[in-house]
Amino acid sequence: MVIYDLICDARHEFEGWFNNSGDLVSQQEQALLRCPVCDSLAVSKKVTAPKLSKKSNSTLVSYPQQRQGQPVTNLNSSSVEAYSKLQSMLTQVHKYIESNFKDVGNKFADEALSMHRGDKELNSIRGTATAEELKGLADEGVTALPLPVKPVDKKKLN
Repeated sequence: MVIYDLICDARHEFEGWFNNSGDLVSQQEQALLRCPVCDSLAVSKKVTAPKLSKKSNSTLVSYPQQRQGQPVTNLNSSSVEAYSKLQSMLTQVHKYIESNFKDVGNKFADEALSMHRGDKELNSIRGTATAEELKGLADEGVTALPLPVKPVDKKKLN
């Protein structure tokens, strides 16, 4: 299995999973490879840095793969539409949170814990926290939910 970072002529970036390196070329020649956002056939490999393994003593948090075994090329027009709707919903969620939750930056864990313990008035907050801080909050019984990444505004793309 070979995984390539791909990009279309509209600069949408996505991943493609192929059985071997020749599958990419074959699918491009047969017009099977399309952008999942705009359905463009002008898709090419993106120049990227190599993926390196982490050291055994590393403390990085690992996340599961977004797509497990399914090539991006199996998308049809209804999949593209569903993806676009999902991106739109995520944008609305981010706008709501940005408008209605106080940004406490990297003090999120301290603020949430203070509110949980009754030291501060309850308030809707947003911010950043490390994996260790999130574990500490969970151990104290504080629920904190990470947000999916905010979609890129297509109007701000070059």
